[in-house]
Amino acid sequence: MDTRELLLTTCRHVQQWSACLWDHSSGNILHCYKNGGVVAPKTVNFVGNDYIVSADDDKPMTHVWLLNSQEPVKKLSTILPESVTVMSVCPKGCYLAAGIGLKLYVWHLSSGKLFTIQRKNFQAITCVKFSSDGVYVIIGGQDGLLVVYDLASLVSFHNNYLSQSDIGQVEPLYTKHDHSLPITDVHVGAFGHKSRVATVSSDSTCKLYTLSTGTLLLSLVFDEPLSSVIFDGPCWNLFVGAHSGKIQQFSLREPPRSSEHHVGGDLVFQGHQKRVSCLDLSLTSGVLVSGSDDNFVFIWEIASRQILRRLEHKGAITNVKCVLNHDHFFNQNFKPKLVMKNLDRDLAQTEEFVVCGVHDDDVELSDEGRSDGEDSCNGVNAENARLRAVNKQLYDVAVQLSRKCHSF
Repeated sequence: MDTRELLLTTCRHVQQWSACLWDHSSGNILHCYKNGGVVAPKTVNFVGNDYIVSADDDKPMTHVWLLNSQEPVKKLSTILPESVTVMSVCPKGCYLAAGIGLKLYVWHLSSGKLFTIQRKNFQAITCVKFSSDGVYVIIGGQDGLLVVYDLASLVSFHNNYLSQSDIGQVEPLYTKHDHSLPITDVHVGAFGHKSRVATVSSDSTCKLYTLSTGTLLLSLVFDEPLSSVIFDGPCWNLFVGAHSGKIQQFSLREPPRSSEHHVGGDLVFQGHQKRVSCLDLSLTSGVLVSGSDDNFVFIWEIASRQILRRLEHKGAITNVKCVLNHDHFFNQNFKPKLVMKNLDRDLAQTEEFVVCGVHDDDVELSDEGRSDGEDSCNGVNAENARLRAVNKQLYDVAVQLSRKCHSF
């Protein structure tokens, strides 16, 4: 496998393609993904090394492509109750979380089951992210509310099959209301429960939190509304995109002593003429990629803050995402290892969740055997229900002990 990095971009012009894969070092187009409509901002995700999933900005639909295919997999396209505004896939490729209006939806990808519908925000959800270990789901909204859930609580069987009334709503780990205007972007670090979370808002501030507890570590005040944010792997350098097109860098190696700090314009990436809609870093953190409403994607060298390459599009940029090159992008005989199913529109109303197994030996039952088998199945189902309840209690106790040991 070639170790060079590739770049996936989307824009609001879809006559040629919905998403495009670039070799950003040469500026060449390597692959196009078509017939997925205009891809909505913050909705492009890779599912393992097998699929790309996105949401249509104009229609209440999701689309799925195999990495090596130009056309979406028709049987995996899903029509949803409303248009998806933001979407994220957990790092292990098991769960998909989407913001649809005011509500958070969580699906299990291998079965397509809708596990939960949560409503905690008072206005539309603008950001959905998973933590790097897949334990937390982080939500930002137009109401300025930051909500953090424990994923295990969202997908537990107990909560899954309750009606979506007040009883069926899961209490988040914590909520923060430190922004006075809509949260426009969220970025989560790569250190699991010890990560930092950065949020930016139209109120011209950037907040930095501890993921596990929600403790506010630092509030940075800028001189204009902010639209995007990202920081590098060690959380040493923070990059913030603004509505004017400027990208400002702030060093976190020696943070200010006060909890609130007004940022000057010392480290600025100048180039875009309109709002910076999305940011991403190369896996080596030596290159910054930015997309803007001015139809350009810029590849920046961080050390010099110079533009290495300009990738012009025919519409406003909605997503940029760096990815390692993989054989699956160009292997025509590639078959996916992960199983994906069409997403359910409604919550399941049954407690049947079957994990299939294969027996090597054939079993033949007489009529008496069938009767005994039915009784046995009823007993097994009852035992499974009891074990699920016990496992849920054991998990809750384990989480409490873990939090005490790690000073959560």
